[in-house]
Amino acid sequence: VLDRIAHAARALGTDGVELYDALASLSDTDEELARIVELRTFGGLTMDETARAVGMSKATAERRWAVAKMWLSRALGAP
Repeated sequence: VLDRIAHAARALGTDGVELYDALASLSDTDEELARIVELRTFGGLTMDETARAVGMSKATAERRWAVAKMWLSRALGAP
């Protein structure tokens, strides 16, 4: 799991602590979005697996994943 956190943080151009803090803030705002990020980023689930895990259609999960990525990008100071 720590390897995945480090990889995700590098991919986002941040460190693990900033990513953890941003994810905690996202969870306070929208637990479902945070869960999708956790499953995709740290759990390594595919979009189909993620959709099943959170109980929604794949299309809805894809839209929610896009929103979560935008939210995190802004929270981490990406342009």
